[in-house]
Amino acid sequence: MASSYELPPTKPGRRRPITSSLSEALLEYLPFPAMIVDAPAERIILSNRRAAELTAYTRAELADLSLQTIFPAWQMPLPLPPSESGPDAHPLILQEMARHRQPRLGVQLLVTALPSSDGQALLIIEPNQLAGQGGLSNLRLPNLWDSLQSLIGLANSGDYEANLLAVLQAGFQLCGAQTLAVYQTQQDSPRLLRCASLGDAQHLPEELPAQELISLRKAHHWVKGKRPATDLQRAARAAGLAWLSTAPLGQPNALVGLIIMADQVALPAETAQAVTKLLATAVTSILDAQALAEKQLVEGEALQTRLSALTAVQENLGEGILQIDQRLRIVQTNPTVEAMLGYASREAIGQPFENILIGSANLAPAIQAALQGSPTYGHSPSDDSGSSETPVDLHLYRRNGDAFLALVRIFPVRNQERIDRVLVFIQDLSEQEQIRSRAQELEQRALLGEVTAIFAHEVRNPINNISTGLQWMALNLPETDSNQEAIVRMLQDCDRLAELIKSVLAYSRPMDYEMTSLDIGALLRMLLERLQPRISRLQIQCDLHIKPDCPPILGNLRALEQVFSNLITNALQAMTPQGGHLALKVQPAAVAPEGAYVEVAVADTGPGIPTEIQERIFQPFYTTQSGGTGLGLAIAKRIVTAHKGSLRLESFPGGTVFYVRLPVAPDTEN
Repeated sequence: MASSYELPPTKPGRRRPITSSLSEALLEYLPFPAMIVDAPAERIILSNRRAAELTAYTRAELADLSLQTIFPAWQMPLPLPPSESGPDAHPLILQEMARHRQPRLGVQLLVTALPSSDGQALLIIEPNQLAGQGGLSNLRLPNLWDSLQSLIGLANSGDYEANLLAVLQAGFQLCGAQTLAVYQTQQDSPRLLRCASLGDAQHLPEELPAQELISLRKAHHWVKGKRPATDLQRAARAAGLAWLSTAPLGQPNALVGLIIMADQVALPAETAQAVTKLLATAVTSILDAQALAEKQLVEGEALQTRLSALTAVQENLGEGILQIDQRLRIVQTNPTVEAMLGYASREAIGQPFENILIGSANLAPAIQAALQGSPTYGHSPSDDSGSSETPVDLHLYRRNGDAFLALVRIFPVRNQERIDRVLVFIQDLSEQEQIRSRAQELEQRALLGEVTAIFAHEVRNPINNISTGLQWMALNLPETDSNQEAIVRMLQDCDRLAELIKSVLAYSRPMDYEMTSLDIGALLRMLLERLQPRISRLQIQCDLHIKPDCPPILGNLRALEQVFSNLITNALQAMTPQGGHLALKVQPAAVAPEGAYVEVAVADTGPGIPTEIQERIFQPFYTTQSGGTGLGLAIAKRIVTAHKGSLRLESFPGGTVFYVRLPVAPDTEN
């Protein structure tokens, strides 16, 4: 948005010293011969092209030349008038100038001390024949170097609009132009907008067509009475201005705007154009600095985003990460490695890595190799000297001394051509090792189950033959024969073996059932009626509670009959011979994420199951009853699992409760 300000009074102030290279560049923009001199030594330090042309010496020849060589009658006015002084402190000095192989020339000189320059001064030269023709009198010399130094420092300031106004203020201080403005191209429009102005700029247009920048791609100076060629010049003529000077902003092949100066009082074209170019150079520097700052800001934000993402990845990665410097000390850790090894970050940072990374293999050679640029993709306990293309595992030790299987990978961190950090990635493989061991165990169990099923089928026929032979022997021997008792015992053993083989086959065969909608309450009533004679004989009180709103379940009648028959039988055996109380309760269970369930609780008042046995009670062939096969509960759990249900127990001294949870039939779910 354009800004317009009244011309404020010039305020003197201290300025920073100007370097030789910048002074030399600025000297070239002055519209008259000028030098920078060492006042105490009375020697020339720098000179511009105009001074070289006037003296007929080259600029190289003028450098470090004595002032008396150029001005034979020279006497340095000491102390030098400061640049912050008023006009009266800068009197003109009349001198005769000796030129190289040229006639001498009468000139007038103006000497001004440079602020904070340790005795350096600005020397401006004007031939006598040009005096009064708009030379030195056209510039406000007391503010000259203040203005130039201000222009130099603007590129380092971050306030873009303030910088532009400072450039325009410097232009006013240099030549007194009453109208100054800056136009800049827009990314979303082909037009130029007035982005800063000083003085009376209301008669200038707020925006210009892009064609204006093409027409004024070089410095132009229009004076009153000359035919205007552009919109700006036509606006200047309409406003009654005496002159208008313009200079493009940016690089020759990438122009980004215009700067203009104008006034109602005539000014030599050479002076106006020189100051306009000087201001254009300053504004271009400001624009370049702003573009660079914006680019750095964007790159900084992108870098910050990348750093934030990397930090988030590092803090949430499942692998532990350590950074190790060239001194082989830990400089950074992530939370995963803290939990993995047991060392807090503040404890690990600054420590030699071998104090924290303690393992079954020496990691030092791999870390040294990474500092030389060779990564290690996996470390082998048997290979302490190098890396391998396939990851190899080793054991690391936690702070408490526990060992765990780990995969360690080591990579160099390159900073251009230098490697100053090493990244160590640690993956805890203990859980994978447990899964692998469990998979191997399940595979072995599956193989064992297959062999057991084959063995049971092969043994069942010989047992039947033995049982048949024993029965035939019992029939052919007298009842009083002493062998009858042995035959009875062997027949009982055959029956027991047959029952065991039947259970083994039931456990080993696949659990694939045809499911239907069942009334679990009716099934339990049928089982209790069947077992009622035994329950009465054992003097056991039995209760069955069924919630009225209990829905049917989805299951297989014969399979579930086997489950609950086994649970009730176990409960009766647990309460023998003293009797007790058997309770069965059927009720809807809470709706789980997987669906609705019905829960059946089978409780007895037996002695209870010890805690150390409870975890093994569902394992095959584990039993606490003499003569038991140890497969009843194992088979029951497999059947319930095949029904997508669950079987668990709660036991305490004086009782045990088995909870069977079965899914509700789909057409009855709410």
